[in-house]
Amino acid sequence: MGVELVLYSREACGLCDEMLAQLEPLLSQHGASVRVVDIAGDCELMRRFGVRIPVLFCQGEILCEGHLDSDLVVQSLRHYR
Repeated sequence: MGVELVLYSREACGLCDEMLAQLEPLLSQHGASVRVVDIAGDCELMRRFGVRIPVLFCQGEILCEGHLDSDLVVQSLRHYR
């Protein structure tokens, strides 16, 4: 399998759902995957990301916050293949 992105999210978050929907076609095109982490059950993650979600990481670095930057995601997926 290719690169795994991590999406910090929470249930009933419209922006999170939107980012995930926009991300899925990019993942399939580049053989990548995404692991969605719900921050609601983790006090540390809530403190770190509470008002910033959705936050998308690749290889430990933040790619996007709030809205998907498709060009940056594609660039990162190509770089880490």
